[in-house]
Amino acid sequence: MSRELFAPRARPPLVPTVFGILVAAVVLLGPLLLKPGKVSTLVTAIAIAITALGLDLLVGTTGQLSLAHAALLGVGTFSAIGLGGRGIPWPAAFLGAIAITAAVSALIGLPSLRIRGLQVAITALAFQIFADSYLFQQSAVKDNTLTFAAPSFFDPAQHGFRRLYYFGLVLLVLTVLLLRRIGATRAGRSFVAVRDVEQRAVAFGVRPGPTKLLAYALSGAIAGLGGALIAFKEGTVNDAGTFNLQASLLLVAIVVIGGARSAVGICSAAFFVRALPNLIPAGYSLPVLGDVATTIPIVFAALLIVSIVGNPEGTGGLLRRARTGIEGLFSPPAKRPSPRPRPTDAVAAAAQAADLRRVSRPLTERLPVPALLVARNATVQYGGVRALSEVSLEVRRGEIVGLIGANGAGKSTFFNAVSGLAPVTGSIRYRDRELVGADPARRTRAGIARTFQDMGLIRADTVRQNLLLAQGWITRYPASAGILGLGSTIADERELRRRADLALELFGLDHLAGETLGDLPYGTMRICEIEAAVSTGPDLLLLDEASAGLTPDEAHALGDRFLALRDELGLTLVVIEHHVPLIARVCDYAYCLESGELIAEGAPEQVTAQPRVVESFLGKGSLRETASAR
Repeated sequence: MSRELFAPRARPPLVPTVFGILVAAVVLLGPLLLKPGKVSTLVTAIAIAITALGLDLLVGTTGQLSLAHAALLGVGTFSAIGLGGRGIPWPAAFLGAIAITAAVSALIGLPSLRIRGLQVAITALAFQIFADSYLFQQSAVKDNTLTFAAPSFFDPAQHGFRRLYYFGLVLLVLTVLLLRRIGATRAGRSFVAVRDVEQRAVAFGVRPGPTKLLAYALSGAIAGLGGALIAFKEGTVNDAGTFNLQASLLLVAIVVIGGARSAVGICSAAFFVRALPNLIPAGYSLPVLGDVATTIPIVFAALLIVSIVGNPEGTGGLLRRARTGIEGLFSPPAKRPSPRPRPTDAVAAAAQAADLRRVSRPLTERLPVPALLVARNATVQYGGVRALSEVSLEVRRGEIVGLIGANGAGKSTFFNAVSGLAPVTGSIRYRDRELVGADPARRTRAGIARTFQDMGLIRADTVRQNLLLAQGWITRYPASAGILGLGSTIADERELRRRADLALELFGLDHLAGETLGDLPYGTMRICEIEAAVSTGPDLLLLDEASAGLTPDEAHALGDRFLALRDELGLTLVVIEHHVPLIARVCDYAYCLESGELIAEGAPEQVTAQPRVVESFLGKGSLRETASAR
C-alpha cells in the first residue's frame, strides 16, 4: 500500500471534527430509536444513494448523462430475485445481479462510441421507456412466485430492518471507497479526460471508446448493487413503478443537488428525498410551510433550480466552503504559493533533468536512428481546403527544431498530422516506422508527446493529477487490477508520482503540485502542459506555442529548460513559436510555413533573414540581430 496513505496529516479543526462525529452518531444510532417501518425506508434510501453514486460516475466523472438508472436499479433487483429465488446462495445472487446490470449498462453505452451529448441521453431514455412498458411487465421478469430469502441473520421478519440497515450502510461505505479508488487509478483519470478533453485524450494514450464503456459498466455494476439490496429488503417482486422514468429523473436531480463527485452531498440529497418524507409523522406541519411531508418535494424542486442556476457545485460544494470557512476561523489562512514558476538557472535545470533521466530513460526504447522524424509530401486536406500542402522536412535526433510562420500557416496542422489527430496523405516516418494509418495511442506509446495551442489539460484537476493523466500510457495495467490494488499497480502509481514530482521540480512548479490548474495564470498553465509531456519520457516532444503568456524573463528561463531537456534527457524538440529571440537562441534548425506550404529552412538566423519570411511572418524590417542572442 502506498506510503502516502500513512503520511502524517495536520490536526483537523475542532468544529468540523465534532460535526462529523455527531453525524456518524446519528447514522449509527438513529435506527435504534425508529420503528421497523421507518428503518425500512432508510434501507431504500441507502439503495438509492448507492445507485446515485453510480450515476455520478457517469455524469460527474465521465460526462455521460444517463436517464435510465432507475431501470438499471430494476434490472439489479429483478436479477437478484430471479437468481436468489431459484436457490442460488445470496452472495452469488448479489454478484450475478451486479454482473448482469453491468452488462446491460455497457450495452446502453454502446451508442456513445458514435454520438455524444444529448443524443446519448436520448438512447438511455429509450431503454428506460422500453423497460417500463415491456421488459418489467414480462412474466419471466415479474415473477411473483420467486422469493429471495434473506439469511436468518438479516431476515426482517425475525429482526426487523436494523441489521439490514447496517448491512446496507457497509455496502454504501464500500461503494464510496471503491469510487475513491477508481479516481486514484489510470481508469479514473481516463474518465475525467474523456469528460473534459476527449478529442485530445488520445495524446495521453486514452482510448475514449473503451473508456466510456468501462464507465458505463462500472456505473451499472454499482446500480446493480443497489438493486440487489432492494431485492434483499423486499424478498419478492415489488411494484415496477419504483423503477420508472420519474425515478430516473429523480436520480439525476439527486446528483445535481448533491453535487457532482461529492459522495457526502449525494448521500445527503438521497436521504432528503427518499427517507425524510417518510420519517416525519403524518400530518406534521410548520407555521409557514404547512404540511412538511407535502412541502419537501416543493423544497427539493426549489433546491434543484438553485443548484442549476446559482450553485453548480451542489450541497457538496457548500459543505466544502463551510469547512474552509470554519478552518479559517480557527487557524490563520495559509499563504498561497506564488502562481509563477520558481526561478532556476541553467545549471540547476541540467541537474534536475539528469534526475528525471534516471527514472524515465528505462521506460522508453531508444534506437540510434539519426533522422528521428521524416515527413515527405505530407498533405492535410479538409474538403476543398488544403491546410498542409506537400510538406517535406526532417528532424534529426538530439536537435531543437523551430517551426515558425504566421497564424494559419499550418504549423499546428502539421503537429496534428504527426500525432494522428488530422487525416494526412504522403509519408510521415518516425524512428524509421511509418505513422500514416497508425492510431494516436500507438504514436504516443512509440514516444511522441505534444502540447496543444489552446491547452490539452484538465483545468478542473490539480497540476499533479494532470501529470499523472499524461503518463497513463506508461502503466497499462488492467482497470480491475488497479481498482482492487492487485499486483504491482500501487508500485506503478507510486513511480508515476515520482516522475511527476521530478518534472515539477525541473520546471520550478513543485510548489504548485496541489493547486487546481484552472486557478493558475495562463503562462503557468502552459508550462504545466510542457512538464506533463516531459514526464512521459518521450523521444520526440512537440511544443505548440510554448512561451505564450510568459514574461520575457520566464521565456528565457524556459529556453534554459529546453536546452537541458536536449542535453541531459536526450530529447528531440520541435517548437512552434512566435517569440523569435527564443527560436534564435535555442534552435539548431528552423522551418517556416506559409499557407500550408514550406517556404524556407535552415539555421534560424538564415531563415529569419530571408525576405519572404520577413514579409510573411516577421513583418517590416529585419530581425537578424536576434541571431546574436544564440
